[in-house]
Amino acid sequence: TGAEGAQLEREVYEIACKGKIRVVGPNCLGVMNPIVGLNATFATQIAKPGNVAFISQSGAMCTSILDWSLQANVGFSSFVSIGSMLDVSWGDIIYYLGDDPNTKAIAIYMETIGDARSFMSAAAEVAMTKPIIVIKPGRTEQAAAAAASHTGSLAGSDDVLDAAFKRCGVLRVNKIREVFEIVELLGKQPRPKGKHLTIVTNAGGPGVISTDALIESGGQLSWISDDTMKSLNEI
Repeated sequence: TGAEGAQLEREVYEIACKGKIRVVGPNCLGVMNPIVGLNATFATQIAKPGNVAFISQSGAMCTSILDWSLQANVGFSSFVSIGSMLDVSWGDIIYYLGDDPNTKAIAIYMETIGDARSFMSAAAEVAMTKPIIVIKPGRTEQAAAAAASHTGSLAGSDDVLDAAFKRCGVLRVNKIREVFEIVELLGKQPRPKGKHLTIVTNAGGPGVISTDALIESGGQLSWISDDTMKSLNEI
């Protein structure tokens, strides 16, 4: 940490550059590729293979997601703890996962954006074919300061980041629970083809709540024809 830690990082980076070696981290858990059985982390168990990639700046978040995924039977194509991004950045990994045939969606826990231009360029291109979901804490001044102390980088203006995510097609969520739910959804269900959705329920209350959630999220209710409604009423 501090000036001594920064100097050590610079020395590691210079040595890696001379050897043409890319560096993931430091301050990270490591990298997993469950598809080929690679576990280059200090976690005792490897994630199950799947089609969702997970990238996190927090090692603790990685272990939490990993523990949950093993119980929920959710798999991953890649599982990356990116740390403080001395070399490999968000843009590098997003481009890589965009070209990976085993990855169908990307979930990210981000504390600092780093090279914003690289991230936006990669995200805008990859999000056209693969959904990218980001949970980005640090919305308040105090939380942003905590994130900076954790990763050693500035968090950036939240309003600017929010606009940037929307511009490049990234879906932002604000709760850990939503990350778990979306990862499971993307891992087990086909990707929606559009904004239209039909809500089928056996009670009025949940239908009203679901309709509000759909419309407020930018979705639209599908129109049900009279013939379809007649068929549903006969069930």
